[in-house]
Amino acid sequence: MKTAATSVLICVGVLGAACVQKTIIPTSFTPAYKTMLDAADATVARSCAAASAVNAESSLSGTVVGKRKIEESSYPAQDIRIEGDTAAWLRASADEMFKRASLKAGIADAPSVTLKLADVLIDETVHVNSAYDARITVDAAVVNSRGKQCWSGRKTGASHEYGADGSAENYRPLVDHALDRAVMAVASDPGFQEALCSSSCRNAVPEPAASPARKRSKRHKP
Repeated sequence: MKTAATSVLICVGVLGAACVQKTIIPTSFTPAYKTMLDAADATVARSCAAASAVNAESSLSGTVVGKRKIEESSYPAQDIRIEGDTAAWLRASADEMFKRASLKAGIADAPSVTLKLADVLIDETVHVNSAYDARITVDAAVVNSRGKQCWSGRKTGASHEYGADGSAENYRPLVDHALDRAVMAVASDPGFQEALCSSSCRNAVPEPAASPARKRSKRHKP
């Protein structure tokens, strides 16, 4: 049984075999990336797909990313907050997912990839334990060195977990799995792969400057 500082339980049934939550409080967690994607969910990109760099950014509008609520209760829903460097968390997933997809990186004349963490949404329903659902949205773009955007798209990933309520150990794999699915959806997109393969999106190699035309000297008649 949890302490009164975190929650209050009501035990019902035979010998108190089942305990349901009476109150809940706000919670927060810091993601610590660990790949959760099943091997069967990974895709292999076209062999020509390559990027010069992969950039990761976070465009989350705040730290509140979800709500906790008690099942069949009028008790007010409580906030779930995410803390820490969410851009680095996205980058860790991108490195792993692109590696699994066999996307090449560090290719000088290839375009760059920018990923933005657009949204994290967690829904926790508390009863005896908690049912967790997460949905993560990632925006992606392929841009060459001339600033030409060759492709852009928005992908989402979802996941579900069940376990102890308000647990960071449950939030972390929940959001890791949803994030991996969103990033792998980017890697799997045919348009994304085409942009990374297309010669028209390759970074132009500067042409040598033309030498100035030599003026022809006029000959004077004697």
